[in-house]
Amino acid sequence: MTDADAAVFTLREKVKLVVWDLDETFWKGTLSEGGVELIEDNAAIVRELNRRGIVSSICSKNDYAAARQRLETAGIWDEFVFPRIGWMPKGQAIAQLIDDIQLLPPNVLFIDDAVGNLREAEFFAAGLQTAGPEIIPRLLDLPQVKGKDDSKLSRLKQYRQLQAKQDDRQSWTTSNEDFLRSCDIHVEISTDLAAERERVLELINRTNQLNYTKRRLTDDEFTDLMKEPGRDSGHIRVFDRYGDYGICGFYSVQGGELTDFLFSCRILHMGVENWLYQHLGAPRISVVGEVAQALEPDIPVDWIKIASADDATISVAPAAGIDIRGRVLLKGGCDLLAIDDFLAGKFETELSYTNGNGCYVDWHHIEVMRRSNPETLARFGTVIDRLPFISRAEYSTRVLDPARGYTHIVLSLLNEYGQGLYRLRDTEFVVPCGQYYVDITDSGNWSELGKHGLHPAFLKWFSEEFEFCGAVTFERFQENIRWLSEAMPDGCTLLLINGAETEVGAVGEVEARLGLHHHRYNQALDEVAADLPNVRVCDVREIIRTPDDITFNTRHYSRRAYLTLAEWLAEQTQSSLRVVERHTLSGAVHQVIRLLRAPELPARGMRVLRAIRKLCTTAGRRCPRRSCRGCRIAAGMWRRCRPGRRRCGPAAGW
Repeated sequence: MTDADAAVFTLREKVKLVVWDLDETFWKGTLSEGGVELIEDNAAIVRELNRRGIVSSICSKNDYAAARQRLETAGIWDEFVFPRIGWMPKGQAIAQLIDDIQLLPPNVLFIDDAVGNLREAEFFAAGLQTAGPEIIPRLLDLPQVKGKDDSKLSRLKQYRQLQAKQDDRQSWTTSNEDFLRSCDIHVEISTDLAAERERVLELINRTNQLNYTKRRLTDDEFTDLMKEPGRDSGHIRVFDRYGDYGICGFYSVQGGELTDFLFSCRILHMGVENWLYQHLGAPRISVVGEVAQALEPDIPVDWIKIASADDATISVAPAAGIDIRGRVLLKGGCDLLAIDDFLAGKFETELSYTNGNGCYVDWHHIEVMRRSNPETLARFGTVIDRLPFISRAEYSTRVLDPARGYTHIVLSLLNEYGQGLYRLRDTEFVVPCGQYYVDITDSGNWSELGKHGLHPAFLKWFSEEFEFCGAVTFERFQENIRWLSEAMPDGCTLLLINGAETEVGAVGEVEARLGLHHHRYNQALDEVAADLPNVRVCDVREIIRTPDDITFNTRHYSRRAYLTLAEWLAEQTQSSLRVVERHTLSGAVHQVIRLLRAPELPARGMRVLRAIRKLCTTAGRRCPRRSCRGCRIAAGMWRRCRPGRRRCGPAAGW
């Protein structure tokens, strides 16, 4: 590789995971448009990366079954872990992949031929390294991809083991603690440091996420540590029913203080660090820098057992007698985000999000679901590609997939009640966008829309091609509910959450009418749902009774209201999930939004910053690694909030 090549293909950090796009990147051609040609050199690179201890994954907008079949035919499928193949937005998919595989974004390289996909992924996973396909021929020559010898493919096996565990965890509908108890986790403690000297030194000098003391030691310093009188040191091995995680932790205590306390990220979210801390008697420790899991000496960790080196071999088959209840999908906007937070994120979700264009994507209108089919994409795909507020990915929903085996679909109807509809002229193609009371084809409204990713050139084109239809009619709304009821897979119950009718004071003419607007749709819903045996309605009117139950408008509720909704949902799905009353992310979001909408915003600069800090702290409680959905919202707000800006981040909507 020449010096010029090195200048072009420079990565910032050591790579532990390479995520590959498929079409026009890993292979030639587009799978959905016909045959593709596998690039053998790329397959060879993936195999070589695995032998360097660097694993590969996939993030591709394709049909999962078709892509897997093609990769299996080529004999390369088993070389990948945690594949993300479907029609979901790539930014969200990449962020979730990184979270699931328990790495940090700077140690991940995403290769895609579409610059827009790369920018979107960077937005959702701050620090992610990205590149186009031109990096591939030089990839193995880069120093950040050197890796280390892993000819036994131990790293690949570890991630397959983690993938199996994550799959089971996602299908588990009781508490996370119950899932961990089912894992049969054992910890073996050994004080024979000399026997595992090389591995322990590697942990000391390479771990970061679960390294509480951050003390690095040379070989000689480690020798001195082992000889130091009065020092208690040991390493731990962890195994469970999924497999053996090997030597993955080290501690050292001197004078009642932990001077070294660190673990491999492969045991993240298992509670091992807290179990060991309590087992050692919770000695003093000065935690250095950020860590992925706080130490909590007062919370019992009853799902871990101490083991001896003589324990029997480990069974990696699923434990017998595990009761996996029916699966549940939540589909909707910020109301379901708050409810999901109270349920600790145990249900599968299709929630609103902010895309790479800066648009808040509300894609839960039944008009979109009715058009979620290949025929729509074939006929109107080129039109959808020009819409910044929705993409082809949103015309694919898990709601209609019987193979998912859902027992309950939970749909918030706030989009049905509130979104405006636009019809492509001279066609039956209808798309929802914004609110029913703001016509974006009216140039008089354009001055405010640029803040939401809708710019004048697009708005001019859109107003020429589409006509404003207002909110869905009551007749069409009832027809949509009947259609969705009939489309439900056999044995699946449709749980619909209606809208509040309580008004929230004098906040504008439109807000004053929202209660009456919701009342009319609620009446229409009651009429149609009464005749549909597989439909149940969560009547928000029984929960939202006074203005105290509302935050800044009729569609955003108090913490108590969201808690009650979460309890109703747990009851309806016959789930043993524990509903946890805690300071929710959405509550912090709403506090920020209220401040940002105030007319005296410039004078409230410090209050805004304190509210945002609270938001980030709330998100950090859920995910100190700053990679979960809530943390990405917080990060987005940090970038967007400036004095003089009237709205902020993905929770604002419009």
